[in-house]
Amino acid sequence: MPAKDIKNHTIKQLETLAEEIRKDIVSNVKNCGGHLSSNLGAVELTLALHKVFDFPKDKLIFDVGHQSYTHKLLTGRDLSRLRTKGGASGFPDPEESEYDAFAAGHSGTSVALGIGYCAARDLRGGTEKVVCLIGDASLGNGAALESIFSSEKKPKNFVVVLNDNGMSIDKNDSAFFKAISKATAKKRYRKVNTVLSRTFKETSAFGKYLRKIKYSVKGWLNKNYFFERCGFKYVGPVNGHDLSELCAVLENIRGIDEPVLLHAVTQKGRGYAAAEEDPSRYHGVSKDFEDSDNTFSAALGNILLERAQKDTRLLAVTAAMTDGVGLASFAEKYPDRVFDAGICESFAVAMAAGMAKGGMRPVVCLYSTFLQRAYDQIVEEVCLSSLPVLFCVDRAGLVGADGKTHQGLFDVSLLRGIPNLSVYAPKDAAEFADIFDYALSKNAPAAIRYPNGVAPALGARTQISDETLWEVLEEGEDVAVLASGARAVERALRARELVFPLRPAVINCRTIKPLDEKMLASLAGKRLIAFEEGYAEGGFGSAAAEFFAERNMPVSLKIMGAENTFVPHARAQEQAEALRLSAQDLAAEIKKQFSEMQEK
Repeated sequence: MPAKDIKNHTIKQLETLAEEIRKDIVSNVKNCGGHLSSNLGAVELTLALHKVFDFPKDKLIFDVGHQSYTHKLLTGRDLSRLRTKGGASGFPDPEESEYDAFAAGHSGTSVALGIGYCAARDLRGGTEKVVCLIGDASLGNGAALESIFSSEKKPKNFVVVLNDNGMSIDKNDSAFFKAISKATAKKRYRKVNTVLSRTFKETSAFGKYLRKIKYSVKGWLNKNYFFERCGFKYVGPVNGHDLSELCAVLENIRGIDEPVLLHAVTQKGRGYAAAEEDPSRYHGVSKDFEDSDNTFSAALGNILLERAQKDTRLLAVTAAMTDGVGLASFAEKYPDRVFDAGICESFAVAMAAGMAKGGMRPVVCLYSTFLQRAYDQIVEEVCLSSLPVLFCVDRAGLVGADGKTHQGLFDVSLLRGIPNLSVYAPKDAAEFADIFDYALSKNAPAAIRYPNGVAPALGARTQISDETLWEVLEEGEDVAVLASGARAVERALRARELVFPLRPAVINCRTIKPLDEKMLASLAGKRLIAFEEGYAEGGFGSAAAEFFAERNMPVSLKIMGAENTFVPHARAQEQAEALRLSAQDLAAEIKKQFSEMQEK
């Protein structure tokens, strides 16, 4: 779709365009995968904002950014190659378009960014409006609440649009949002809110009901003392799918220079029946709306179910990602032993520290990219006191289509420098179960990192123990590959096949911290290649290099890890190829090492 100036569109034309955009979103997400429910729920809100405000002169700041597809279509982005190599990103990206004020992929940031931008604008005498679109429970994130609470004085010409769909990624049970709903709902709105919260199972009846509802501008100017004490003029709640009402109220808001919070009630998944019925299931989907196969996530659920029968201390903690991290079956059987912290990873980790101090064995299940958000709590609340919290770090390594904002490349560099914390990387699901038990037996902080996608079973299985930290998968001569992590081990074994009849050793380095010092020392005479799917700087290979340097041991060590750059969206295999981390790249390095030895 070319860039579309909708300033002169009638409401009827906008309604027609909304239906066209919904069809476009459904079609492209079905073809490429992506975020469906969140985008379908924000179509009318985005259209109204583009009609009333003057982007990109005015600034539109997305929170999370997984509801930006309508914005992308209106600003000339082609979604036919969405989230694929060379195609449009699934999130706002200033490198992609001047209409994207900030890169966005994590929640809770938009209000702080908006306040900061307004401060700069006012100091330089600018006149542009700043609009933040925040939803999917992001307002309940700690960073967002800190921004709201920061001062009773908020900047002028600043608008926060709360896209209230009653959901997070999964079901949202936030007491904060329930309190907002109660505080903002006059009698005339209460029935609408009740209908909206039922995820529109009776869609046609709701449509008939809405046609009977009319609001006056005076009705929109409802009182909400929570937001008004925080410096906002509260407006709402309004129907976030009624373009006539949205455009009228936004025109009123644009005409004043006060800070405003507009509360719009929307339906996640609107316009696609399956997504309306099950918005969590269709929040993020693969091509053809198929469920993603994630070997390690599925394994985690099974491991917890089995271990929980024997150990009543075992608890699971996550942050709005119960399904994503594989906890659905565990939550169904043990609902009182699963704790969802909402979109607040720092809360999740601190809560787990409290559980561990109280005698429980919490397992914190987070994506690698979101683990970053709780770094201080990992250090201060968990590791400083050496509390037995186990971190299951999902989506570690290259994540594929989610791209720059979601790559799981930081966790090794972040975690291995923390005292008292062990870091593990199983090669397959069976070894994951072994390492899970081994980590729990240590009664100390530990992290287990693993990738998304399908992970095959890899070779012989040596039980991990204090005496057998690493595992020799293939014996070899002269050259040894130190492979860390499931994908690295799989590619190392494939590379060995590619270089036949050369015989490099392949070692499964399943403990990143501690290293297997005995085995490392025994390998000092060989040419070593440290191979990992994480940043080379500060990663596993760096740890091996530090080991030899500290002991003044002469060694030939080549580190193959990701270069220090943000990795754009593509398939994970394409990303690995771009970073020269494929099996073919490793095979070429093995050949080079053997060749150099022969030359000597």
